[in-house]
Amino acid sequence: MTNQNIADSIIKLLFEVGVDGETMEYIIDKLGMRDQMIKQLTPQGDIVELERGKSIVAAVFTKDSLIEYTREIQERCKQATIEAIKNESFDFENMVELELDYNKQISVEFDEDSLYREIECVIDDAFETDDDSVFDEATNVIQFMKKV
Repeated sequence: MTNQNIADSIIKLLFEVGVDGETMEYIIDKLGMRDQMIKQLTPQGDIVELERGKSIVAAVFTKDSLIEYTREIQERCKQATIEAIKNESFDFENMVELELDYNKQISVEFDEDSLYREIECVIDDAFETDDDSVFDEATNVIQFMKKV
């Protein structure tokens, strides 16, 4: 029996049992051919390949998957920012000026710009922006999306 005959027999069997798309995807995953199928069935201009050394992560973004990817990045940024700000001890003494006038009234001035600068510094420190760190985060999100 030739490879073509074997393939035809398998295809006939798949039609007979009524294999749906999810099951076919499961079979392709189990055969370890998912990435190959993506490359073969997707126009080359639509494939994003991230490569470091011998490891290649290929991702195809539809409109919905690109939105999902971007939302995941946004959520991770938001959580990192919230955590960084929660853990920071701001020096408010340098932002607030109290003044007692002649009528024994206390006036308070708050340097809002100084607070924003402090928050911006905390946010900057929360993110690694070198090429390797950005690559690692992008790859991590793609791997996360493959699991979901």
